[in-house]
Amino acid sequence: MEQEVVPEKKFPHKEANRITKFLDLGFNGSDRFPVDVKKVALELTPEFNKDPITAVDGNSIGKSVDGMLVKHPTKEEWAIFYNTDVVHPGRTNFTMAHELGHYMVHRQALNKTKFECGEEDMLDENQQGIDIEAEANAFAANLLMPNHDFRAQADGQKFSIDLIQHCANRYGVSLTAAVLKWLDFTKKRAIGLLSEEGFMHWSKSSNSAFRSGRYFATKKNCVEIPELSLAAEEQYSAEARNGVRHGPDIWFPGEEVVEHSIYSEEYRKTLTILVLDDAGGYSDPGDCSEDDELLTDSYTNFINNGQNPY
Repeated sequence: MEQEVVPEKKFPHKEANRITKFLDLGFNGSDRFPVDVKKVALELTPEFNKDPITAVDGNSIGKSVDGMLVKHPTKEEWAIFYNTDVVHPGRTNFTMAHELGHYMVHRQALNKTKFECGEEDMLDENQQGIDIEAEANAFAANLLMPNHDFRAQADGQKFSIDLIQHCANRYGVSLTAAVLKWLDFTKKRAIGLLSEEGFMHWSKSSNSAFRSGRYFATKKNCVEIPELSLAAEEQYSAEARNGVRHGPDIWFPGEEVVEHSIYSEEYRKTLTILVLDDAGGYSDPGDCSEDDELLTDSYTNFINNGQNPY
């Protein structure tokens, strides 16, 4: 009896790094970023596999779907479709990279012919217990914002919204996605959170902040924004953007915090970054093992909290 061949387990960070090495060799200077995901899918997947991606197209595919990866019914070919109803380029770019992640990491392991990704799908695990949406997000984050280049942008830089906006512009991603990446790198005790009408939608602590007990349990609890915080004021101002130092007991008992907040009129939500006093610096996510990276990656935690990294 012929033994069934079990596909090798693929890790999103390794697969993203494979492509990153090709791009680093082929591009330099201003041509390197943002990553042209469509070009990567169409030109590099034939180099890697016998069942390449041969089409990347946009269509109006409904409010519940951001993107799809679909296998051709009769050919060994795949196609990526993204929703043209989404008007933000950073979100579209991330969606295409997310679907490319499914192609690189999951298509063989799960033996599926279609991956359809929307908000509801992002929250579901498949029957094998793998959080494939979190893994696809980790792939997208590392492809669009590779560790070595992000480190070059952030190392030695004091935190500011301008620094994060520079990274978001460089990589063609949202401000939120750039904040999450920064939280992965920084050794500072820092927390990112999104709030609306006085309550948090989600929060994410840096590793050092979490270890020191500075985090908000937004997954299990309804967490209220402090009344005297900038986030509670829902303002878009230079002062809030540049950061305001609060005395003890505003955000945490007995501890001062510098709060940077930026309010979006379009979404009516406030993105806030809290920076606590410590030595600072940047860690290297590459120092972790692959399993550790999957456990601690901010995109995994972000999706587990029921949010999209847009």
